[in-house]
Amino acid sequence: MKTITNLLMTISLCASTFVFFSCTNDDEPQLPEPEVVEEEIVPADEPKVEEPQSRGAVPIVFAGNERAINDRLNDFAWRLFREAYAQKKAKDNILLSPLSLEIALGMFQNGLVEEDQQEMLKTMGLEGYTAEDVNAYFKRMIAGIVEADDLATLEIANALWYKDKYVINADFQQSLEANFEAKVQDAPFDNATIDAINKWCAEKTHDLITEIVNDDFSPDIFALLNAVYFKAGWESVFDKDKTQDMPFYYADGTTANIPMMQKYPIEEEIQPYFNCLETMEYQAIALPFKNKAFCWFAFLPEEESSIEEILPLINSETLGMLMQYKDKYAQIIIPKYEVSYTLSNLVDIIDVLNPDLHFKILDFNNAFDTQLPPDLEIVARQKTFFKINEEGAEAAAVTVIGGLASGPYSIIFNRPFIYGIMETSSSCPLFIGYFGDNDK
Repeated sequence: MKTITNLLMTISLCASTFVFFSCTNDDEPQLPEPEVVEEEIVPADEPKVEEPQSRGAVPIVFAGNERAINDRLNDFAWRLFREAYAQKKAKDNILLSPLSLEIALGMFQNGLVEEDQQEMLKTMGLEGYTAEDVNAYFKRMIAGIVEADDLATLEIANALWYKDKYVINADFQQSLEANFEAKVQDAPFDNATIDAINKWCAEKTHDLITEIVNDDFSPDIFALLNAVYFKAGWESVFDKDKTQDMPFYYADGTTANIPMMQKYPIEEEIQPYFNCLETMEYQAIALPFKNKAFCWFAFLPEEESSIEEILPLINSETLGMLMQYKDKYAQIIIPKYEVSYTLSNLVDIIDVLNPDLHFKILDFNNAFDTQLPPDLEIVARQKTFFKINEEGAEAAAVTVIGGLASGPYSIIFNRPFIYGIMETSSSCPLFIGYFGDNDK
């Protein structure tokens, strides 16, 4: 296994006490009593406290068609990331949480009118399944994944704020509360509401994401939110003394020295097994966290390959293959890094996955018993955070899908434009012109 130097993209101590007894026999001759020498009494060491025993990793058990839904959503996750990568700006280290978005969309589809709901499910790869199927899946998935590992922290929270002038549909509210354990509340959508939403985000992400709505992104009709928080320690930690600055070769051709963590399993007393996979296009590795319910995975293109070339090759089947290969003698060198990212173009990415969806104008009126504004615009955003170090990893995500009353349409011709005159029934242009240069 070659040295991995880059990144793409989850004893008990036993104290034993021995007690010795001495015996005497009255028939035996008595020896003179020894001289009593007073000795300083040294307090015994405090008994060692045993570490709590883990119940180990608990696989998620699906029922009925839930496994098939899970597989399709895994495919959606990789389609989503590939499109996000295609739309990324230069020097963007993109980071998204498919799980957070999927849960948010799972809640959202319950409020869409039937035709739009079917298009939403189609976008997620779930055509042929009902809303009830999807709700049942998410109820089991959320309950199962947060209990998968008692040595890792995984918290999932959901909430809906809606403007207090509207009446929420009872069935929609019941669906959110029963299947997603969502907190549902009305609010005036003033500054206090914005503060409450951001405070909720900070609390649910342990202050890793403290703001999701602001002046640049401020839904005023409803805000449907999901938050995910993850923290876990490595099964085999990295030695901090071995972390040192090494060259990292960035995509734009520049090079910089950054902290690199190193692991040489052959030097360790207990040699951990690493899942490694090598093909002609890439090298891949999975490093387990405690209990192995979660792991951190990475795919490194071969030097003659690229991210663009290997990304279509990566999917849930590839990850399954990776978990079947083990190489305990791999030398591991990975960056110690931290990433924060805002996915502001989330609507554009989703629309590319299904051009018939038209996310911004989806009809969300099944969520309310009172009519929503006819000019309602559906908006979406995700913020993410990821940190990896010698001890483990910590990550968080917040996804919000909101409703924004657009107000009167505005168009201001204050920059160069094309103009003309046409006959309306035939669209025949009589004149076509350009205005934009200062010819004075």
